[in-house]
Order: sequence, then structure tokens, then C-alpha cells
Amino acid sequence: MAAAASVGIAVKTLFIVLFIMMVASFAYLLAIDGFGSCFNIKARWMVAGVTDFTIKMVVIGAWLLYKESNWIVAVALLASAFVLGSVTTCGYILVQFFKLSPEESSKDPLYFVLVRRHKRDHVTVGVSVVTARVVISALGCLMLGVLIYTGLADWLTSHPKPFSRY
Repeated sequence: MAAAASVGIAVKTLFIVLFIMMVASFAYLLAIDGFGSCFNIKARWMVAGVTDFTIKMVVIGAWLLYKESNWIVAVALLASAFVLGSVTTCGYILVQFFKLSPEESSKDPLYFVLVRRHKRDHVTVGVSVVTARVVISALGCLMLGVLIYTGLADWLTSHPKPFSRY
């Protein structure tokens, strides 16, 4: 019981720090750069970044649609996450931790944040855990492949003849 409560406090603290960091990063990007550096279409790493962002949006979007019983709220949160990125995601997860009852916080706070609840006593789990693991693993492999390809392409163009004698 005490271990679960300390995990809950540690995760709340982590998400408070992450939320503050993301708000500060977002404010800095707007104030200093105005998003200009985010849209260099010629950069290979932009493709990796867009792929990473898309995978994140699919995973977070699916979770938001599952978690929220009102689909309008879920779509609004998804649109906000698309515009504000991790500011919305960290803020939403932080709010979910603060909505937990003391009993839920002391039992298994991560579980209660992730699952959907219709009533205080009834917790539902919809999608098969195996299906979710397969989909998340496939998306992770896709992202790993994109990162390896981008890294190799970047390295090979900066070293045109890596295996030659010259």
C-alpha cells in the first residue's frame, strides 16, 4: 500500500515537472522562433519527427477516445494535443492523477489513471491487452525503423564512401 502511494506521488511530481517544462518550451518556441524551425521540409529528421508525432497522436488519441466517455471531450482533447502537443498530454494526465480518490491513490494509481470508469465502483477495460500490445509494438517497430533509416541516410550522405580506401 505504501509503495503504491509513493509511486503515485512520484508520478504526480514527474508529470508536474514535465508539464512545466513543456509549457516553458512551448512559450520559448513561440516567443523566440515562432515555429519556423519546425517546418524545414528539406530536413530528413523532420520526417522522423513527423512520424514520431503521428505515432504519438495515434496512441494518445486512441487512449483519449477510450478513456473519455464523452466523445466530444475526447475529440477536443485530441485537437488540443495536435496543436499543443505534450502540453495537453501532460496536463491531462496530471488532472487524471488529481481526480483519484485517496483509496485509488494508495492502491494502484497508474492503473486507475489509465482505465475508463463509468461509475466510482465500476472500472471497465475494453480492448484486449494482447491487441493493444501488438499495435503498440508494431508502431514502436515502425518508429525504430524510421530512426534507423534516417540515421543511416544522414551518416551515409555525410560519409559518401565509407568502405573505400580513400
